[in-house]
Formats: sequence, C-alpha cells, structure tokens
Amino acid sequence: MSINMHAYKAIEAVVGSNYITDDPVDCEGYRSGPGGYESGTGYERVMTKIAGAVVMPRTTEDVQKIVKICRRYKLPFVPYSTGFYGPRSHPHVEHELIIDMKRMRDFSIDPKHFSITVQPGVIYSQIQQICFENGAYVVIGGGGAQTSAVANLLNDGWSPLSFRVGLPQRRILGMEIVMPDGEIVKMGSLAAGDDPFWGEGIGPDLRGIMRGYTGLLGCLGICTKMAIKTLPFQPEVPQPTGVSPETTLMLDPKRVRWINFTMPSLESIEQAHLMIGDAEIGAAVTKVPTFWRAIAKAECKEEFWDLWLKETEESVANFFLVRVMLIGYTSEEQMDYDYNVLLDIMNELGGKERRTKPSDESWFKNADSAGMWLMTGSYVSVDYVMDTFTQAFKQGPNYRDLKDKYTPPLMPDCKDLGWFQSCEMGHLGYYEYLIYWDQREDTNGMDQFYVESAKMNVRNGAYPALLSAHQPMYLTGPAYGPGYHEWILDLKAAFDPDWICHPPLPLAHDEFVKRAPWMAEVKDWETPEEFPYPENLKKLMQ
Repeated sequence: MSINMHAYKAIEAVVGSNYITDDPVDCEGYRSGPGGYESGTGYERVMTKIAGAVVMPRTTEDVQKIVKICRRYKLPFVPYSTGFYGPRSHPHVEHELIIDMKRMRDFSIDPKHFSITVQPGVIYSQIQQICFENGAYVVIGGGGAQTSAVANLLNDGWSPLSFRVGLPQRRILGMEIVMPDGEIVKMGSLAAGDDPFWGEGIGPDLRGIMRGYTGLLGCLGICTKMAIKTLPFQPEVPQPTGVSPETTLMLDPKRVRWINFTMPSLESIEQAHLMIGDAEIGAAVTKVPTFWRAIAKAECKEEFWDLWLKETEESVANFFLVRVMLIGYTSEEQMDYDYNVLLDIMNELGGKERRTKPSDESWFKNADSAGMWLMTGSYVSVDYVMDTFTQAFKQGPNYRDLKDKYTPPLMPDCKDLGWFQSCEMGHLGYYEYLIYWDQREDTNGMDQFYVESAKMNVRNGAYPALLSAHQPMYLTGPAYGPGYHEWILDLKAAFDPDWICHPPLPLAHDEFVKRAPWMAEVKDWETPEEFPYPENLKKLMQ
C-alpha cells in the first residue's frame, strides 16, 4: 500500500515525478532476491516489508527536504544504498518510504593528501579505479566492490588490508549528515570549511554515533557525503582480465603479490601473524576458511560439492594455511626486502611457500564476492570479533563446537575454524565466523544459532561484536556495562523522538525474537514488556 498521499505529493514536488514511485512492482523489486546475505532467514520473513514508495534524491538538500516532510507527516523511512545489508536494509514497517541514494554519485579525489570524497551512490569499484590511476588505493570491504562505499564504511569496512591501513572508523575523515529531524551536520574539519582532511577535529566527531564499532544501519541519520582516507600504492595499475563472471586483476609480482604458505600447526599460524606484525612488513595476513579453496576452484554449485565432500574433519583439522599480501609501496627493492624477511619468518616456523596465482579477485575490487554463497544460496557472518590478538584467535573453537547442534540446517564444514586475520600490524586480532544454509529449507536453526552465539559470548565475557542492529540489545547491551543499551536508546529518542528513521532499529532484533515462535526456546534474558516506541508507530509494529 502507498504512503500518505499528502506526503507523496510534497516529496514529488522536491524530486519530480520521474524520481518517486509507489508502483507495487517497483516497490517489490527492492525486496531481497532468491539468495545472498541472510536470504531465507526468519528475520527476513518476519521483519521485512514491501515499501510504500521509493524516492531517489539527487542532492543533500533534496534529502533534507524529504526527511523534513517525513517528520511532518510522521512517515517512517529507510535510507538505502545498494542494499548493502540485505534484509536489514529494507523497510520493517508498513507504508515505509525507501530513500534510494543511487542518483547521488558525485565524487572528487585529492591525490596530494590521499583522500576521496564521495556521495552514497558511488560504489567501491568506481573509486578504486580512480585511486589506482592516482597512485593510491582504498580498502574494499568484504561485501564487495559493487556496494556503496558510504554504506560499507558506516556499517562494516573490515578487510585483510586492515593489517596495515587501520580500522574502518579511522578511515572516515569527514561526513555530511542529514539528521532525523532534517538538520544538516558536518563532521570534523568539514564543519569549518570544505577540506575534509581531519576527522578528529575541528568540528564534531559523530563516528561513534553513526557507526561506533559496527553500524546502526541508518537509524540515526543519513550520510550524504563522506571523505575517505586513501593510502599510497605502487605505480602499476592492476589490469583486469577475463570475461564476467570469471574476472580478475592481474598483479605485477615485482610490486604486488599474494603468497600462500602451508604451516605445520595452528600455533604456527598464530606466531606467523605476530612475527609478521613485529617485522612491520606486508599489506595483509590472514587465515581463511578451508572451504574457500573449493569455492575458488569450483565453477558451479555441483562442482563445489564434488570437491568439498572429499574432505573430512581430519583433513581439515590438519590443513594450515596462511595468506600474505606484499606490496612494494616504494620500490622493487622494498618488495625484495619484505619477501626475504617473510621467508626468514616462515623458515623459522616451518612454513612452506605454495604456488600462488599472480592475481586478485577478492580484496582490490572483489569481483568474486557474490560467489561466497554459491554453495548453498545463503550465508551470514555470525560475528566479527575485534579484540586483543590472542583473544580473537581463541574464538574459533567456541563457534565450531556450538555449530554442531545446528548442522543441519547449517552447511557441514568439517569443523572448520573460520576466518582469522591480524589488524594494525598485529596489535589487534579479527575473527569472523561464516555460516551457510539453503534458504529453501527450514532455517529456524540458523536463527537460533545466531542468538545462541551471542549468548555464548556474553557467558564467556567475550566481545559480542554485532551489538545493536544485528543482535538483541537487551541481551548484548548489558554485557557492555551498566545501561549501555539504554544509552543507545536515549540517543535514538533524542535524535529521532518519533522513531521514523528506519524503525524499529536499533531494537529490530529484539522485535524479531519477540515475534518469531521458534525463538522462544532460546530467549532467557529479560526484556521490558513495552519497547519505547511512540504511539504513532505502535500500530505499525503489530
């Protein structure tokens, strides 16, 4: 059903009739497709709705006017940039407006000071190419280069390249934000001029509100412009080769190369990360899930299973691999130095270099990201653990053991330990556990595993990383300290008192657990009888 027609006409006057629609076919087209991130979950079935209308603004001023109209009519809305988070990027209440930012595609690069300023309709592959041509590169998140750079950095932004270039929140230099009340706020040095060189000053720093550790999916405002830190690269522009979907970037091994090493033990993998960080060489150091090897080799789903079903728990438990990327940022001599230091470390640890393709399709432009769910149709990263190196490294066995109870519906993975990498030269560890399932089957166990993993972290005193939009706040919030979740809800109430900006976030997962009957058996924490929704939204939440 359409949105309030008075609001529709007012918004149409802002953007023109060509850039707003309430056609049911167009609105249905924004729903999640037949596969992909969180496809087929109970969360998708219970929480996502078809939009009442879709609007495509062109400028920050357009967005500001639209938000003010929504506030006047108490019309719920959700900002949308490439649908980065699947079901969580979609309307959660009836008659909701999608504000699709795809027409906002302006960008400019400052090659001298290594930054690029983009609007939310700009995807990573576009700015990466411009960066390459100017002797720089920007970090591509795991969601792929087809995603909005703004959406990715506001919500995730993790990458193996974080080994050298730092965490995603550090790479945001400045933002222009339309707050839920329609006011425009400029962050950092953008508050005092047009130069986004300094995220920590001179003006306000809202990164802790807009994303914190990981984002709130646009429920506290809409970023209409972001300045992103780029990093110096080497002079050779990687050249694309192949025909889609079999595409890749060719690397000049004299300046950029991936190297795989077979290691003798899990402990040697841990030591390799630490020693490479101590030596301050390389651009990325990671241990990837074992079944990614089969994904890389397979050309279709059937071939993947032919390869993977030959593995056993014993073969997976005894296969240890470290992937290292070297970049000769300054010269070929620097590359030679880094390579020789790396060989010294691996010789000491018993690592053996493996033949590795001189190409990349994962971390400079992520041409292969859509293949991550090829095997089963659906996948999600259950947790992103950013902690001290040793604590993050220990998370693998915890998730592996818990997963046994929920396999099936989760994909059998021979007790693989997941993905691990070091960040910021080994000062931090990053752990990510990926799970896969067939969205055509009963996925209730997947939903339960998602919450049980959060409960496990709370019990163990581990970092429950996906707080807020991804986990029940009344479960994980108290684990952060007294009243932490209440502080976030107070912020929401202060900035968006009518809760019209992507409701019911940040309480969406609490609402899902409340509504889904199969979640009752795993809920053992206290939740208030009434969530703090204003009266005008309570009917829509029924």
